Amino acid sequence: MNVFSYADYRTLLLEYFQARKSEPAGFTWREFAKVCGYASPVYLKLVIENKTNLSEIGVERVASAIGFAGRELQYFRALVRFNQAKDSQTKKHAYQEMREVSERAEVKVLQADQYDYYQSWVHPVLRELAPTMPAASAKELGECLMPAVSAQQVRQSLELLQRVGLLEKQNDKLVQTTQSISTGSEVTSLAVRDLHRQMAALAMDSLENIPREERDISGLTLGVSTDAFERIVRELAEFRRRVVAIATEDSRTDRVVRLNLQLFPLSRQVPNQGEQA
Repeated sequence: MNVFSYADYRTLLLEYFQARKSEPAGFTWREFAKVCGYASPVYLKLVIENKTNLSEIGVERVASAIGFAGRELQYFRALVRFNQAKDSQTKKHAYQEMREVSERAEVKVLQADQYDYYQSWVHPVLRELAPTMPAASAKELGECLMPAVSAQQVRQSLELLQRVGLLEKQNDKLVQTTQSISTGSEVTSLAVRDLHRQMAALAMDSLENIPREERDISGLTLGVSTDAFERIVRELAEFRRRVVAIATEDSRTDRVVRLNLQLFPLSRQVPNQGEQA
């Protein structure tokens, strides 16, 4: 079993169990629990179903039962911490350890390029900008960004975009591909949160450094019910689709913009007034 190909230890345990169960001798949850030192015959089934977690001692027991050692064991420990972390900072540290261990093992950790793509606001901007400036140098592209970045950052970003498959060379020009990166995985979702923080900071910076006629920043503070909130979320999703349609219908591009749509609570949920005595 290649532990480095997993970004979810629960999936790893399930697939290990299923592989053992398919053997001629068979394998049961009770046997799995027993070889891992658990008295409860269904404990590992509950772990796989995300109804409970592995303790530090449990990690060692399970790893030993499967046969992980050396770098495989190091990776498995970090993987469990990554999946069970309750805050993004702990998740980031665990994922970084997963990457470092896999690199020492000379294998590539799952979704590493996708994670890197969402780590910097520069990558999605250059994906849009580079095809519109085919003759520009890395220095010129960097100076075109707001705020400007170095030529080295541009070169590294363009290399990543091509490695991920979001840009490709055609007749010595960079063009966008139709490939996209899913944000649904635990790994990429972690990086996306960082990207949102960077974009929010750039929006704040634009209040001071971008002329008013070149930006549109506004907001509403509303009292809503749960039903109204859900309707607003659906309306925002439809609005995003209409914005994408407007942008794609026009083949011309003379700048790259960012549209932030932010809807979040400013108070805790209060009891329905009609339910109060």
